Amino acid sequence: MQHSIFALEVCAPYQAGSALHRDLAAIVKRQTKTNGFQQKWQVYRDAAQVLHANAASFVRGCWDFFEDDERAQKDFAMWSNGMLTEEGSRRAPSGLPDPYRGDARFLTFTIALLLVQGTPTERTLAQRCVIPEQHLWNRGVFAHLLEGIAYVNFASVKGDVMYLIPRDEDWGLTEEDLRAEKFKYLRAVT
Repeated sequence: MQHSIFALEVCAPYQAGSALHRDLAAIVKRQTKTNGFQQKWQVYRDAAQVLHANAASFVRGCWDFFEDDERAQKDFAMWSNGMLTEEGSRRAPSGLPDPYRGDARFLTFTIALLLVQGTPTERTLAQRCVIPEQHLWNRGVFAHLLEGIAYVNFASVKGDVMYLIPRDEDWGLTEEDLRAEKFKYLRAVT
């Protein structure tokens, strides 16, 4: 069996108690190992809808679609490990921002799907990911890709992961965090 990968991560301003963070955190908590295909679809569709509604706030992001089996499995392991490791993480909370100093905090939300090649789900996402190079990092493209989540049949998904950073309000990402090597892959969204 051959695989493809679809992965998307967005970065947006974070304010403690914001609806975006609260809604995404609630959705992530609904994801369990025992979710069936329909429950998984509902969780991912809900996350995609919340993100889509907030696409205007995206400041950074990245997305990938690769049809190479070896790369798909390697990249899926990398995205999955991002949820399990603290490599490069700050050792202390960032604390709440000081708005008078232009101090901002950010959140990231990640979705990665390891897809069975040749299935209608994989082909639909492949078609959605055909984007002219000059538009790759446009908010409209991220919105377009998020709309594609509604077409995912989880019977065609070999592995899936979604996660939100930060979990706790005192750990919002800072500008300095986003300049670190760990987050270099996040591109400016226009």
